[in-house]
Amino acid sequence: MKKDNTGLRDLVEHLSQALREENVQRGVGGSERPDVPGHSASQRLAPSARNSSVQTRGAWQWQGWEVHPICGGMNGRVFRASGLEGDVAVKFTVRDKRDRAGREWAALTLLAENSDTLAPRPLLLERDRYPQQVIVQSWLDGDSSDSPPADDTARESLCRHLLEIHSLPKSPGRPDIRPLVLYITSASDALRAISFQHSRMPRAGWPQAVNDLVDQALSISWPHWPRPPLRFCRGDPNIRNFIRRPDSWASVDWEYSGWGDPAFEIADLLVHAAHVNWPRRQTRLLVDLYCAHSGDTTIRVRIPVYETLMLVWWTLRLGRLLPEARSGVDPRLAELSHSWYQERLELQKNYLQLAAAALDCQQAVL
Repeated sequence: MKKDNTGLRDLVEHLSQALREENVQRGVGGSERPDVPGHSASQRLAPSARNSSVQTRGAWQWQGWEVHPICGGMNGRVFRASGLEGDVAVKFTVRDKRDRAGREWAALTLLAENSDTLAPRPLLLERDRYPQQVIVQSWLDGDSSDSPPADDTARESLCRHLLEIHSLPKSPGRPDIRPLVLYITSASDALRAISFQHSRMPRAGWPQAVNDLVDQALSISWPHWPRPPLRFCRGDPNIRNFIRRPDSWASVDWEYSGWGDPAFEIADLLVHAAHVNWPRRQTRLLVDLYCAHSGDTTIRVRIPVYETLMLVWWTLRLGRLLPEARSGVDPRLAELSHSWYQERLELQKNYLQLAAAALDCQQAVL
């Protein structure tokens, strides 16, 4: 890859313009900046004369680059671009308080300083020039899948990868690495996160079963433990963010990353919406393998507590997600499919059942 980023900047400019045109067609304007250089308000809002939606046009050629839109995420738009300057991923992120691109850039920089196999290399960051923040990184070859690790070898690869991430040094000289977006190191932290989600809608706006779930979670005497040592965590353990390779796994999508409790990361992986219904036996094997190599004396206590409380949290988060997505309060860069709302509604019902069962189990044990 050349050190001169002129070609990358030109590519980002081209892709940003394509997204502007698409967003005008879709009526999306919530993430637009009013002060984008070189574009008046009328230019930013004028309908495009070409039907050039990058979600529907497929791959295209531009100035020596072959560009492929990558589907999957809801909060960002990713393109794979291959050309003389290399094979890169260009990621546009929504603007919010999380500073998604900045957080990912800091994470990739830290990872690159410690390993050349854990994650992509950071190449370019643009926070202010475009309607969305942009980060360009090297493209990672490998396989991505919705399926759980299929056997002992795959589980060991995933655990080794997570353990290596969690072993990165916490340096006071890295103020750009912040706490995880969802920062939880105790049951009390998790309960506060649950209460926050619950408070975002009036109690009368929630189904009674959800209110009962929250009341039950708040009534349980959860165990306490010494503050766990903080480690670097990826923050979004969706299995599709792990790139499977023959010798070792790697990770993409670090916009939620930061310092946190590795036990919470494992619990978050277990209850993530992408794999909450994985076979229980396989997830227990994964937990046992990670705990056996972690050397953490209280991790087996923390994981099930976090797991149960995160089931409650997801029930609430999905309950908020549906009305907020419909109203535009929760803007997404990717267009929602016709089946998206019904799928999320069914998912929330599933979480409600799982959370209720897990709370009953925890209450009986405690």
